[in-house]
Amino acid sequence: MGYNSMDSVELTSDSAHERSYKHLLAKIVSREIGPGEVLEERRLAADLGVSRTPLRAAFNRLLGEGIVARLSNGSIIVKAFGTAELLELLHVRLVLESEAAALAAGRIPSSKLVALRQELETILHSAAVTRQQDWSADNMLHELIAEHCGNRTMAALISDARLRVRLCNVERLEQRQIKAREEHMTILDALEAGNAEAARAAMHAHLTNVRQAYLGSLGYLHQ
Repeated sequence: MGYNSMDSVELTSDSAHERSYKHLLAKIVSREIGPGEVLEERRLAADLGVSRTPLRAAFNRLLGEGIVARLSNGSIIVKAFGTAELLELLHVRLVLESEAAALAAGRIPSSKLVALRQELETILHSAAVTRQQDWSADNMLHELIAEHCGNRTMAALISDARLRVRLCNVERLEQRQIKAREEHMTILDALEAGNAEAARAAMHAHLTNVRQAYLGSLGYLHQ
């Protein structure tokens, strides 16, 4: 399943079910509806201006994806993804995205790489960067690699793992952002050069550093 631009899942002219799903997913990803919170059907239907039928279809889709859970009393709550899930997901991402970066090297259109470099350089040299700008640049890089790795199953797994990392109820590591921007540039350099092994190594180093930072912040001495 694919989730693009996860910080700005927009409501469009799609079906009421699709609009409801995107609206709920956006609220969950942004923590507007946090882990453990109940999805109130009546209020959400009124907010969206839809009937309960498409809203229930959206609930069922989120249930099937494991993003929400149904309690014994019938209530639906946002699932809490904790530390163990975060570390497992980061390991999955390390394995998959390192390979995806190698596969994508030489396949990404130059126009898209130019746009990505402009985005990364803007935040790299900016004195004040918002969280939204960081997430936008991060999404642009990782989604571009997944999109052009040439393996749709791998791309879907990467997209799903990235979404679930965002849903983990673990404190964000703001101090990692400056270093991450530099690592993103190294990955981009390898992609632009069409160097598969350099792209693999750069992505592996980047996601290893992310995982190690979380391990350190959570008090783990060993992986």
